[in-house]
Amino acid sequence: MAKPATKPSIDKFIKSYILTGCTNGKQAAIDAGYSEKTADQQASRLLKSVKVLTAVKEHQEKTNSEFTYSKDKKLKILEDVMTACKVKDAEKGVINATAVIAAVKEHNMMMGHNAPTEIVTNNNIQKVQIEVIGAS
Repeated sequence: MAKPATKPSIDKFIKSYILTGCTNGKQAAIDAGYSEKTADQQASRLLKSVKVLTAVKEHQEKTNSEFTYSKDKKLKILEDVMTACKVKDAEKGVINATAVIAAVKEHNMMMGHNAPTEIVTNNNIQKVQIEVIGAS
């Protein structure tokens, strides 16, 4: 029986598993050098390992923090879009009014300006959707 070209490695498994989007343990095991015949069992065993689970979780947390924009960052981007798109041209007026309006509406939603408002009348509570354009 031929030995794999490289020794199976937990680190190789972790890297391969992460590269598959944490969805294909069998393929990650094969990529790490485990036999195709036992790849399912090896993946199952490795995915119960504290070392593997910790490494995968740390990678996911790092990835989420790097690629997930905070609310403040999103608001800043929307403000930049509004500023860039509302430049006036002598002949055309506002360059991209549609983009400005869309950015303002999204900005308002993120700030909670479009949240339903409760109105109390005669002990009845009604929720009213108020759309605010241009408020910030």
